[in-house]
Amino acid sequence: MLFGLFTVNAHAINLMFLSKEAPARRYSDEDWQYLNRAIDHTLENVDDGASYRWNNPASPASGLLEVLESSIRNGTPCRRMRLTNFYDDMRGVTEFVFCKQSEGEWKVTQ
Repeated sequence: MLFGLFTVNAHAINLMFLSKEAPARRYSDEDWQYLNRAIDHTLENVDDGASYRWNNPASPASGLLEVLESSIRNGTPCRRMRLTNFYDDMRGVTEFVFCKQSEGEWKVTQ
């Protein structure tokens, strides 16, 4: 499984889940590692219209990543993805556009 191709700074991660009720606010470092690996895998391997489920077997953290569409922006491959995250009975949904940088990393652009 790929690891480390998805990067986003800590400020952007915090903005992703501002709501006090957001499940990701309860995620441990290990939960975030599972989520980041799932994002890497999804961006590199999952077709448009398909989804990928992830979970941390050691916690109640899990999620569903759905690739909504792929596009080219200024010559750069981009993918719009919906992230649905769970923690126990909490659920949060966000959408992001990730674009692949020349060095191979995916970065959130929106």
